[in-house]
Amino acid sequence: MNKPPVPEDVSRAADIKAHLEDVSVKLSRTATWSGIETKNSYGPADVEGMDYARDLGEPGEYPYTRGSFPEMYRSRMWTLRNIVGYGAPEDTREGIENALKLGTAGINIVLDTLSQEAVDPDHPAFSPDAGQEGCSLPTVRDLEVLLSGIDVTRTGVAWHTTMMIYPLVVAMAKKQGRDLSKLLGSHMPDHLQLRLSVGNEITVPTVLGHRTTVDCLEYSSRHTPRWSLGCPQAYNLRERGVPASGEIALGMAIVKLTLRDLAARGVGVDQVAPSMAWVSGSDIDFFEEVAKFRALRRIWARTMKEQFGSQDARSQRLRIACHTSGRALVYPQPLNNLARATVQTLAALLGGVQSLETCTYDEPICIPTEAARELATRTQQILANEVGAARTADPLGGSYYVESLTNQVEADALGLLDRIEAIGLIKAIEDGTIEGLMDDYNYQFKKEMDRGERIVVGVNKFIPKPEPSPKRFSFDPKGMVAHMERFRALKLERDQTLLKDKIGQLYRVARSGENAHPAMIDALIADASIGEVWGTVRVASGLSYDPFRVVESPFAYPEI
Repeated sequence: MNKPPVPEDVSRAADIKAHLEDVSVKLSRTATWSGIETKNSYGPADVEGMDYARDLGEPGEYPYTRGSFPEMYRSRMWTLRNIVGYGAPEDTREGIENALKLGTAGINIVLDTLSQEAVDPDHPAFSPDAGQEGCSLPTVRDLEVLLSGIDVTRTGVAWHTTMMIYPLVVAMAKKQGRDLSKLLGSHMPDHLQLRLSVGNEITVPTVLGHRTTVDCLEYSSRHTPRWSLGCPQAYNLRERGVPASGEIALGMAIVKLTLRDLAARGVGVDQVAPSMAWVSGSDIDFFEEVAKFRALRRIWARTMKEQFGSQDARSQRLRIACHTSGRALVYPQPLNNLARATVQTLAALLGGVQSLETCTYDEPICIPTEAARELATRTQQILANEVGAARTADPLGGSYYVESLTNQVEADALGLLDRIEAIGLIKAIEDGTIEGLMDDYNYQFKKEMDRGERIVVGVNKFIPKPEPSPKRFSFDPKGMVAHMERFRALKLERDQTLLKDKIGQLYRVARSGENAHPAMIDALIADASIGEVWGTVRVASGLSYDPFRVVESPFAYPEI
């Protein structure tokens, strides 16, 4: 005689049934992550009309769809980068040295939020945030501490988005008597992107931000031709909320407006475009990201040649600096982020980027730990040396699916670009059109997540049981205490007469509408802080000295 099941057995059976249903779930989504619907399979009809020479070309040949260089990584490996930045300059310097020991070929230094937006660390509303999410770097003297012993005409350092890092580096180089024509390094002078990713006009007004970008590119093209310009900085645009095609469309809108304004100042496309690099993200949809990089190179090449009259292959041959997606990383079960970052890294490599930074698995939790940075470095080394990702150029070229997807991403990007330019980029930013597109994308993303149409493991499916938080990054706060004391002391000890003279000159130049970079650099050499320099530029532009209207200007500006 069978006994009735006990409650524990019923519960266990229900759990097993639920588990089996969960793991055998059908494909939740047939569209790409950006929303491009895909078919069951692809064949010759899906690439009908494509001309190999016109639309693809050999790697290293116009329109560079298949890669910017003939042999790609066989002749030169991509630059393996690692992000470092926290606390005082001394703290970040230690992090740089540790990363280099792991085999990192290049360093991306990220500044804290205050330094990125040209706010001094002693700002009464935000001083507790100084050094918390990057390195605090308010003066040339702090930069000298960070880069002590490094000759910036021999060693290039990459800098993440920030308002003032380029004039800071140039000021330091001039102060040290370096030859600016040999200055090496890169930064991201795309202030329209910063305006959009910040999401308001407070810290980066649209018109002033764009003018500053044009000033920077003009100064760099004339004085520091070996310096690389990460413009557009499309990574942040993608992270803010646009599909793959939107990254291309918004980035190209920024590039085209910038090049037109530079041409009006007498700077031709072939004077500046060879120094430009596209700063891109590599998101989680593997095939779509590969298609995006291929479509991007083709659009760039044709735009430079056909619309701007470029005669220099270096202008048409786009270089891409890539970072895997921080937005795609999640807090639950952070070790799963290793798989996400690996797939994104492989997509970037098969898409043919020139430099690459792989996110760490613990970025949703804290500043990356040293162990996580090592794993990110090892990921690229394994892909290069064991997996064979560097073996041949454009290995997915010729795939019916990838070629069809490349064409679709390109068509969607050009369609959105036309819409933006019909409105006018500045107007589309100021009237909220572009932010509306971003918000709509994010809202649709959230709805699809809620309905289970997009599955993110650990977030809305395959949710883990509560688990202890992994080890978090920490650093000794004593360095920041000393850094703040040094900053306050500098403000009292510097040559006040020289400082006021240089600040006055900056005000006059910025007020006149001339390129403010030479005067900004001179003021920084006179020990002005980034907040004082940018605040003066703001006042000269008819804005408040402090974006947050807490700090009054310490300077009396000359009558004009």
